[in-house]
Amino acid sequence: MAKLWRLGAQNTEPALRRRIMLVNQLGLFGAVTTVPYQLFYGLTSLSYYAPVFASNLAIMAGYLWTLWANYRRRHDSARNFIVVVVMAQLAMVTWYIGRDLGVHLFYFTLISILPLLFERARARALALLAGGNALLFWICDQNFGHATPPLAVPEVILTLVFGFSTVGAVALITAFMVLFRQQIDAVEESLTDSNLELAQLSATDVLTQLPNRRAVEAFLARWSEKPDTLVGVVLCDIDYFKLYNDHYGHLRGDETLYAIGAALRDSTRSDFDLVARYGGEEFIILLPQANHGYIKEAVERLRAAVEALAIEHRYRPDALEVVTMSIGYSQFESRGKRRAPSTREPIDAADKALYRAKNLGRNRAESGFLGAND
Repeated sequence: MAKLWRLGAQNTEPALRRRIMLVNQLGLFGAVTTVPYQLFYGLTSLSYYAPVFASNLAIMAGYLWTLWANYRRRHDSARNFIVVVVMAQLAMVTWYIGRDLGVHLFYFTLISILPLLFERARARALALLAGGNALLFWICDQNFGHATPPLAVPEVILTLVFGFSTVGAVALITAFMVLFRQQIDAVEESLTDSNLELAQLSATDVLTQLPNRRAVEAFLARWSEKPDTLVGVVLCDIDYFKLYNDHYGHLRGDETLYAIGAALRDSTRSDFDLVARYGGEEFIILLPQANHGYIKEAVERLRAAVEALAIEHRYRPDALEVVTMSIGYSQFESRGKRRAPSTREPIDAADKALYRAKNLGRNRAESGFLGAND
């Protein structure tokens, strides 16, 4: 059933897709709700009710044609045709049988979904369409009710069928609204998922699949709101990476960046620490709730993890022939509501320590803690 609803709706904009599905649903429901009446005509006296039975067969074929029209991408034709078919069927059956069958109550069902079928129509056009349906209901109720209808129905059956028509009209209004609400919910859920995905992409480095500088700022901002919080700030820079790219090529350079990012991530506390690409060949690691001793230990573990990758680098000017990293580290301290902490200061301190590590021979770590020489 769901596949039939989606006929012709593939690769269309959301508003048009909802309208196509609604027309398909209306076509299916129109054909299905006609079946009980057809069964009554056939089981009671098919020869007597042959005119209305044959007319309904043509109407049901019209309902199903709308699905084919949508499948063939004739969406406006399908929408316009099904509205005409519904209006004509209700008038035709009421003329044959009379108002006591209650079929003309379905005009209210059609009126309720006109804004969904004609989603871009102006209020005046919708008012005219709704007025046309209301007028047809009045004609059916007044003019087809006083004279004896061409095809009489037993009184007991009239009561049962009128009840069915009343319940059916209300049930269809409810069903269409529920289906429409489900479609809106599905679109909203898809939009929410897309927004989350975009937010994740905007905070992720494409090459290394690590968080980027934006994620670092958000991470520090979140921790800065917590009182008396310590966050270790570790800046890492690949030694002689320009020479590496010049001799091994940028493709190998990208592979090395990815491998180093993975090694750094594997050397930290998963789902707690943040390992991010900070730009170029620089990485930053944030270590929440870490004291000086733990930060120093973690820094050495990070440095050793990169060296242990043993990525060949024969073109560096020193004796080492593998890729290494220089590291500078410091600490971010949140003071809660007493004073808004600066996230820039600890990063600057770690950056200065990183340059000292570079100047002192590379493949080493230097502290940016105030007064520290280790």
